[in-house]
Amino acid sequence: MRPAGVRARIQQLQEGEQQHARAHPEQALQRALTWFIHGCALLAYADEGASGVVESYRSVLVFLDNPIQRRSTSVWEQTGLECLAQLREPLAEVAADPQRRAARDEEIAASALLRIPPTVLVGRATPDAYFPMACLNAAGSLREEAITPYQAVTLICGVGFYEPAQERDLLTTIRTLRTRYEERPSDRTSLDNEIRRKLQSWESAYRNHDSH
Repeated sequence: MRPAGVRARIQQLQEGEQQHARAHPEQALQRALTWFIHGCALLAYADEGASGVVESYRSVLVFLDNPIQRRSTSVWEQTGLECLAQLREPLAEVAADPQRRAARDEEIAASALLRIPPTVLVGRATPDAYFPMACLNAAGSLREEAITPYQAVTLICGVGFYEPAQERDLLTTIRTLRTRYEERPSDRTSLDNEIRRKLQSWESAYRNHDSH
């Protein structure tokens, strides 16, 4: 049983995420990139359709040439932009059409969306690549402060809903951190730091292991 007031606190946290986004318009590109990569992970679990991910892709393109957008040299941003570069040709037809048609998007775009992002970000496009891709995405975006710590754990838990066998220890920890964040408002400053440390240490270990 969750303690009283949790629903209202979650709503306040979601409003806080929107306030964070409004306060940092220069990171709209990074946020759009975050949601696009996350959408690719959800597509792999059939929780998002190809049309939704194509729209997310189009939203990233809107900000690419915006001069106010903050750019970084982080691995996360550079690999995300490489995904966009490799997707330009296979998605050109559907991205040019603002009127989404699910069957057409699925036929033209789905295979590229399921293959290219995990290959670029994780190094493979196998079924076990999508959850770590989502985790690397959340960790990288949080490091850039494009999203809040609570958003980062929420993104991971959203994909973790499908109980991926890999990275189970990370998922268990992240779920616990999200619950604590929702139930203990007075602890949120320390939880912010704990979330950052956990994702940074996991990412470092993951990349080191993957490089061997």
